[in-house]
Amino acid sequence: MKRIALLAIIILITSCKKEENGYSVIGDAAGFEDGTEVYINAISQSNRPVVIDTAVIKQEKFEIKLPPPESNDFNYLTFKNVRGNVLYLAENNPIKITLYKDSLRSSIIEGGPENKLFFDYVKIIRSYADQKIKLNTQYQIASKLKETEKIAKIAIEQQELTEKEKEYRMSIAEKNVNSLVGLIALGDLMNMKILTPKDAKEKYDILSDELKTSRIGKDLNARINNAIAVASRKRIDVGSEAEDFSGPTPDGKTISLKESMGKVTIIDFWASWCKPCRMENPNVVRVYNKYHNKGLNIIGVSLDKKQEAWVKAIADDELNWNHVSNLQFWQDPIARLYGVRSIPATFILDEKGNVIAKNLRGPALEKKISELLGESL
Repeated sequence: MKRIALLAIIILITSCKKEENGYSVIGDAAGFEDGTEVYINAISQSNRPVVIDTAVIKQEKFEIKLPPPESNDFNYLTFKNVRGNVLYLAENNPIKITLYKDSLRSSIIEGGPENKLFFDYVKIIRSYADQKIKLNTQYQIASKLKETEKIAKIAIEQQELTEKEKEYRMSIAEKNVNSLVGLIALGDLMNMKILTPKDAKEKYDILSDELKTSRIGKDLNARINNAIAVASRKRIDVGSEAEDFSGPTPDGKTISLKESMGKVTIIDFWASWCKPCRMENPNVVRVYNKYHNKGLNIIGVSLDKKQEAWVKAIADDELNWNHVSNLQFWQDPIARLYGVRSIPATFILDEKGNVIAKNLRGPALEKKISELLGESL
């Protein structure tokens, strides 16, 4: 018994060391010149690529040692003076990559269970796509030749193939609730309208917290909530309850509406490129500075596309409150959730999160905030 207990302790210590030490990416780079730089890129919470490490190819090989991944997400390799990239899932297991310079998409990735599951999923989905193309071609030919029986047979085969694909995607989503691949499959099912937004939400809710807080998990949650709101024709207007949301901050963290609430809260939809927004900003700053200590909070939701422009505008206009942006322009999921189709747009909330006014600017904004916080002008 003592030997068994000792063995268990040794295994535990070894596994802990593995987690502390991180993992390595080992590459066979046939055809690459000596001295070619290799870059490992991650994707930040604000959906921006970030180079996290580099290596140099020597004798058609390279190795990069990385710390344990902080979250479930993709990394990808890029190369100096070589077009394209190679994608893999960041997991705390050795990754071996066989590269083909003339066809990076054909590169072979061998890693831990997450990478195996992901690339098996991609391979099978591509197989279904290829079969669909083949059947569609056969159907078109049979239609031109007016081969009635063959047309009917192919139509049945197409339907059966579609059902098999649905079942496969569903099995991946349901059997891998702790895997990023299961999360990806769930998103695919909703995008293909195989699952309703409500059904997707039920499956999303049973995922691990680690997946929900990942970049891809947050993005899917926002898309699900937006789809539910659209499906129910819910309109966030005066008298309704504001929908909670979260988004990436300028420093790559995440903050929610609930975390930003005060006695009175303004949700301010704007963008650095929006001239009317920038003209209104001095008024919003003045109101905020006057009433913040009395309970006024603001959260800005930017419809910017470029991080640099967004951050610079915040600094230039001295917007000293919470800010989020998905950097998706008019496709921003928060703007879509709130039905925002023009900016500037504002929603004023009471301390319970109910919308009590909309789109007030200039003197009208200060007048309303003064009324709500008990101070007359």
